[in-house]
Order: sequence, then C-alpha cells, then structure tokens
Amino acid sequence: MTDKAVSAFSARLAYWTSQGLSGSQLYEALASDSELPAVFEPNEIAAIQGIKPQSVKRDRMRGGGPNYIRVTERQIRYPRDEFCKYLAAKFVRREAA
Repeated sequence: MTDKAVSAFSARLAYWTSQGLSGSQLYEALASDSELPAVFEPNEIAAIQGIKPQSVKRDRMRGGGPNYIRVTERQIRYPRDEFCKYLAAKFVRREAA
C-alpha cells in the first residue's frame, strides 16, 4: 500500500494546489479528501515527508509527530486528518519583504 498511498497523496496535493489552495486551506482540503486513505502507515508518513522511517519512530517515541493510533503492540497508524493537521502546523508562510 505504501507506493499507492504516497502516489495518491502527491496526486491530491497537486490537485488541490492547482485549485489555488495553499497553506492551511490546502491541508484542510487534504484532511477531508476521501480519495486518500483514511489512515497511513509509518513508512508512508516517512515517504510523504521525505524522511527515514526511523525518524518517524524517533519523533513518536519523543512525543512529537502527528497523533497516531496503536492498533497492536507493533502496528501504528496515522489518521489522515491528524497527519494533515500536523503538516499544516509545520507550514511556514513567508511574507514578502
């Protein structure tokens, strides 16, 4: 599912950007986009952000990163809306000088 989820996220990000959305509006649209998976796996979260899966785990262990669901002792899932809220919080808008 990893490649499919990552491709879907990239495609929907491009779609909403082409519709003129940016910043928090973009991430709000992604959070409610039913064409994306309802939950993401940690390796999908890493691929979308361009970081290593170990970084996602490290952030989670330190109390950072997006909110998640512990399905079993070894299975972690990230709800789409929580992941998108996390990305929106990381978004930095620079004002023109």
